[in-house]
Amino acid sequence: MTEPRTETELPFVDYQYPAKDPAGRRIAIIGEAPGAEEARTGKPFVGASGRLLDENLKSVGLERATCLIGNTFRYQPPGNKVAHFFSSRTKARKMGVEVAEDLGPLGASDYCLARYAGEVEHLRRTLAEVKPGVIIALGRTPLWALTGQSGITALRGQELPCRLFADAVVIPTFHPSYILRGNRVEEPLFHADVKLAAERAG
Repeated sequence: MTEPRTETELPFVDYQYPAKDPAGRRIAIIGEAPGAEEARTGKPFVGASGRLLDENLKSVGLERATCLIGNTFRYQPPGNKVAHFFSSRTKARKMGVEVAEDLGPLGASDYCLARYAGEVEHLRRTLAEVKPGVIIALGRTPLWALTGQSGITALRGQELPCRLFADAVVIPTFHPSYILRGNRVEEPLFHADVKLAAERAG
């Protein structure tokens, strides 16, 4: 599905659609936003984070080619800072821009800037098209987009209802880049969450 781009000056990386049918229910893997390596190659989850993800998928019997893989925002934010897509109400008023109140806050006070709200709507339409049974939310941004909730540490490993596609459950876990930034101690939990998604999808 090709959609108009919200932003033209930022590098753009679209979803990787399933190349073949899975043996069980289809899985979607949704991250936050593309990084530098993704922007360079035009593919989601490549580089070190992608390798860590692929290793854990393979170890639980999941094939990347059977999954929908992408990011909540398809644009690489400046400095790889996902905060680029969000603002408090007060800051938005000062900048003269709108926030998407209907999407709810990310954390205590940050809202998606209205100019990027179409990215969440695009995710909704993509999920409706692909029809996954399970969605792995990699990090706090997809947790918010998919469930309206915040708190990845408290919610990881749980099965949550998806507000964008009611037929799927969301299993939040850590983003691979978080694990690679000196948090290898969390990798067993990440692996357990991926395994839970594979079992739930089977």
